[in-house]
Amino acid sequence: ILFSGKKRRLTIIECGCDVNTMIDLAKVADLGAKLFYLSGMVHGEYQKQEIHNLGRFISVMKFRPLTWQTSHPYVLADRCVPFSVLQSQ
Repeated sequence: ILFSGKKRRLTIIECGCDVNTMIDLAKVADLGAKLFYLSGMVHGEYQKQEIHNLGRFISVMKFRPLTWQTSHPYVLADRCVPFSVLQSQ
């Protein structure tokens, strides 16, 4: 979770190289479909300067909701468990 102001909390979701995942995440993106490229992880963490620059950019930009996003409902699911698995427990 990234805090970019007193009343603004952001959640950053990492996306793999799968087109379907990218499309699904674009539906819930609040930053107007911006793409942020980070050079990679070092010892399981992103580089501190890149995260600092990303936070600075997000804190000064204005959020404008996309018209498509505001007119279409969506749900972001973390995982799906079949109903039959839940009944057997």
